[in-house]
Amino acid sequence: MGKRIFTFNKFDKLVKSQIQMAKTVILQVLKILVVGMMIGCFLSPSPVRSADSDDTMLMFVGEDLEVLSIASRREESARQAPAVANVITREMIETHDMFTLADALAQTPGFYMAQKEWGTQPYLRGIPDSVLFLYDTVPMQSDITKSVHPLDVELSLAPIKRIEIVRGPGSVLWGPDAFAGIVNVVPMTGKDLNGVETGIFYGSPGDAKGFHINAGHDAGEWDSFISLTGREGKADDRVGNVRAFWGDGAGVPVAPDDRYGYVRADRPHSFEVVGNMNIRDCVTLSGRYSDYSWPYSIADEDRELIWVEDRSAPVNFIMLEGKKNVDPNSALRFTGYYSSVNSAYKVIDLELSPKEYTTYGEVIYDRDFLSGKGLLTAGGAYRNKHVSDAPIWDSYLPGYLGPDNDTFLPGITEADYRTELWSVFGQYSHKIGKTDVSFGLRHDAHDFYDDSLSYNVGLVWEPKTEWMVKLLYGTAYRTPNTSQLLEKQNAGFDGISTALEEINTLNVELSWQAQDRLGVSLGGFVNHISNHVMDNAYAGLSDPNHQKIFGVELEGRVVPFAGLELSANLTAFDNSGPDETYRYEDGFIIDPDDGSIEIIYAESSYPFDTGPNRLLNIMGKWEPFDRVSIFCRAGYFSSVDIVCPTCDSIESVPGAWLLDMAFTAKDIVIPGLELSVYLKNVTDKNYRLPGTYSTIDGEPFSALILLKKSW
Repeated sequence: MGKRIFTFNKFDKLVKSQIQMAKTVILQVLKILVVGMMIGCFLSPSPVRSADSDDTMLMFVGEDLEVLSIASRREESARQAPAVANVITREMIETHDMFTLADALAQTPGFYMAQKEWGTQPYLRGIPDSVLFLYDTVPMQSDITKSVHPLDVELSLAPIKRIEIVRGPGSVLWGPDAFAGIVNVVPMTGKDLNGVETGIFYGSPGDAKGFHINAGHDAGEWDSFISLTGREGKADDRVGNVRAFWGDGAGVPVAPDDRYGYVRADRPHSFEVVGNMNIRDCVTLSGRYSDYSWPYSIADEDRELIWVEDRSAPVNFIMLEGKKNVDPNSALRFTGYYSSVNSAYKVIDLELSPKEYTTYGEVIYDRDFLSGKGLLTAGGAYRNKHVSDAPIWDSYLPGYLGPDNDTFLPGITEADYRTELWSVFGQYSHKIGKTDVSFGLRHDAHDFYDDSLSYNVGLVWEPKTEWMVKLLYGTAYRTPNTSQLLEKQNAGFDGISTALEEINTLNVELSWQAQDRLGVSLGGFVNHISNHVMDNAYAGLSDPNHQKIFGVELEGRVVPFAGLELSANLTAFDNSGPDETYRYEDGFIIDPDDGSIEIIYAESSYPFDTGPNRLLNIMGKWEPFDRVSIFCRAGYFSSVDIVCPTCDSIESVPGAWLLDMAFTAKDIVIPGLELSVYLKNVTDKNYRLPGTYSTIDGEPFSALILLKKSW
């Protein structure tokens, strides 16, 4: 196992010295701004809260939804925002069969939540791993791998106030990796919970169990909130037959006689703490600590070899935010955070511990023009990221595990590197009659990757109260992961193009709403992707490619009478473009004279992996009594191709209809006691899904009971 140290240099020593001096000055200015904001906050009088500051806003379907904050970096209604947006409220989380973030997104147009052995992989509008996940606006991402997503039990929805969703690029205001969409998970504050809430749950089959404690306090000029969650999931019941392989580090695999035997995965478990404190609505300190372990079994292509892996990639952070009103029409905001991803991977008997640390600072200036008709948001940001011991696999693991191999180990390289990113950005919106026009621009200056220029333009027209028309165009970029960096290192940095993956998206949406009982929305999108690279477990990285994905999204909601709500959404799309080309390891040639090894490579092409291209949700919520609700969802996904570049033919698994239900009762027996029952795959349908190397069984029928008490 080798180790490579990456250094990214673009300038000579003199230029570096000048840049470092400029960075030092800017960082000192940021510190002064933060201190000034905090002093100003304490010395200034308490801000006056408007009477309707906590009022909810209406989305196109007429639901009472809270404000959206990620489309323009300020609070606004999702219906009027310059974005194709949804907001999932806490009431929906509690009553709509949403126990995990994957459950919530699966009910949203455009999203497909693919089950994998190691958790859930998100697809948005046919693009895998393309969403920027934020927790309280802090990225929950990793540069080590693009498949780290907090979608399952490692992230609790117990302390969550709302989930904000934008479908479409967001790089102008959120930087790289806001590619096909953004999801922001917003925790509660002391303003939302002035007291204590406790909860316990139990799930079967598998004896899953857990608890949560939420506590908040609202003291008027300041408030605080903290939440603790502990969970233990069900164990993977598949029996493994490969118990050892890497051995004691002798450079050769464990002998076949000692390699095989009985092994099972342990039970997954997680622990999470989130909290925040707000002072006079102008200083906020927040953070998150998470620790979890997710053991699972995995099989080779023929399902003859089965082994156990364990993965953990908790994202922890501490964040400070400040706001200072400069005058009645302008304000200055600062955000700074430090985050870490302390990963742990175990593959059979090999343990890996990559780390990732990020320091980020941002200053934003907001100003209203022409009595509020114009709004400018402009700012600058700095990000420093340090990655250590990042593993890069350059071999097909199952090919080494068979009994005929007693000589070779898969090639793994561990990489250390640092990256820096400086950004300036701005977005301006202007109201002309019944039309809001907006445009934005962002320049990202990387120390190694090509610099990128993102832009967006938007038009939101409300000809009548019931109608809304949106026409949006934007670009976004995605930084390469560690494996892609290694390929560039092998090729040599100097003079080599380091172009980022780019997406250009056109969104069109027409919505109609009749009061709060009937609404419908029809949208269309076209994605153009360039410099796209797929990461496949069989064959590693594909060659850079380009694709065009075009589709429609339809949403509707009707309330035929009080207590009954019916809704549905449909996503359908198609794609065009060249097949993905993979160059994979196909064999070895051993020189009998000196024992040197020459790797033989082969090439194969395979269609772009869009996941299912037809998605449908039909949902209904019935409230037969006050404080009692019953929710039902029938979800459909179409057939999915099995991406296997080393296979001779293309296979696919058929689509499936799945039925989920939820029952919620509040104030049962005593005030503040709430019971929720979640039922998954009620018909216990048997279906198959693409796994890492082979197909896997879809989740069978399961039930989960959650009991909560407010104090």
